[in-house]
Amino acid sequence: MSTAAVILIVAAVALVLLALFVVAPRVRRRRLERAHERDRLAREVEGHQAEAQTRGSTAADAAREAEAHRRVAADHIAQAKELEENAAQGQRAAAFHEQRARESRENLEN
Repeated sequence: MSTAAVILIVAAVALVLLALFVVAPRVRRRRLERAHERDRLAREVEGHQAEAQTRGSTAADAAREAEAHRRVAADHIAQAKELEENAAQGQRAAAFHEQRARESRENLEN
């Protein structure tokens, strides 16, 4: 066997050993790191989805409650208007009767 062939075989064996002991573990480690990163991101996505669902549910509840308060407020506004009208009518009636009382007092004095 020639010297060049032996050198080539030794170099090839050295490259294979280098690949087995240096490159392969790095490749495996990177593969594991990517798998862990994918798992972490998947958990993060699930967490965000759960949070979004919770927030959406809370928002829907708040919207329903706000609508209920709006309806109650509308009823109160209608009642307030009716009471204001009654108060105005009562004031007009009181003023009318005060005027009649003054007139009656003047008639009594004369």
